[in-house]
Amino acid sequence: MINTYKIKNYILTGLLFLVFLCFGRSAEAATVITDGAGMLTAKEAEQIRSQCESILTQYDTSIYIVTSNKIGSQDDFEGYMEKIGNAADAPEDMILLFISTKENGHVYQIFGYGRAETFMNHNRCNKVMDRMQGDLKEKEYYSALGTFCKEVRSYMGRDPKFDNIIFQAFPQLIFSLLLSSIIIFCMVRNTSGRNTTTVKTYIDQENSRLLGRMDHFTHMTVSRVKKSNNSGGKSGGGGGGRSHSSGSSHSF
Repeated sequence: MINTYKIKNYILTGLLFLVFLCFGRSAEAATVITDGAGMLTAKEAEQIRSQCESILTQYDTSIYIVTSNKIGSQDDFEGYMEKIGNAADAPEDMILLFISTKENGHVYQIFGYGRAETFMNHNRCNKVMDRMQGDLKEKEYYSALGTFCKEVRSYMGRDPKFDNIIFQAFPQLIFSLLLSSIIIFCMVRNTSGRNTTTVKTYIDQENSRLLGRMDHFTHMTVSRVKKSNNSGGKSGGGGGGRSHSSGSSHSF
C-alpha cells in the first residue's frame, strides 16, 4: 500500500512544478493583458496581444496592459502600477498601461521601464494618451488600445531627439520654401540695374561744408526676464522602486 506521506509529496512536487512553468521565468520578456474591466472580447484581446507581441519581437520590450473597474482615480492606482513594475517577475524593459473604468474614477496612465524609460519619455507618454482619449470617452476600447500599440511601435523605433520640430517633415518643407524664396530674391536683386545717383551728384563738394550735427536721444527701456528652470519631464521610481518614466495621469 502506497504511503500517504509519499502521495502528498508527489502532489506538492507536481504543484510546484506547475507554478514554476507558469511563473518561474522571472524577469523574462512577455506580453501580459489583464482585462479586469472587461473592455475587450476574446477575439479583440487576442488581436491586441498579437500587436504587443510584434512590439516585443521588434524591440525586445514587453507590453503589460492592465484594466480595472475596482481601482480608480481616487485610489492609489500609481502605487498599484509600481507594484506591478517592481515585481520580481517583471521584465527589465517594459511598458505598462493601466486603464480604470471605475465609476467616477476613470483614469489611465503609462509607465516605461528600462529602455522604454528613454523611448517612452514624459512627453511621448502624454502624446500617446492624448491620442487614445477620444476613443476611451466613446468607449471604443479596442480602437484606443490599437492606437496605443501603433504609437508605441512608432516611438520605440525613433530616438526622442528626432521629436524636435526641425526634424519634422512639414516644418522642413516650410523652411526649404522660405530659404529658396530668399535665395531667388537675392539673385533677382543682384541682377537688376543699380542706381548710380548718390547725394554727391547734387552737392558742390568744393563749396559745401559741414555746419553742425545734433543727435536727439529721448529714452531707453531695458527689460529683464527670469529664465525658467522647468524641464517639463517626469521620471523616477517613487517608494524606493526602480526608475521609470511616465506621463501625467489622464481622465476620460
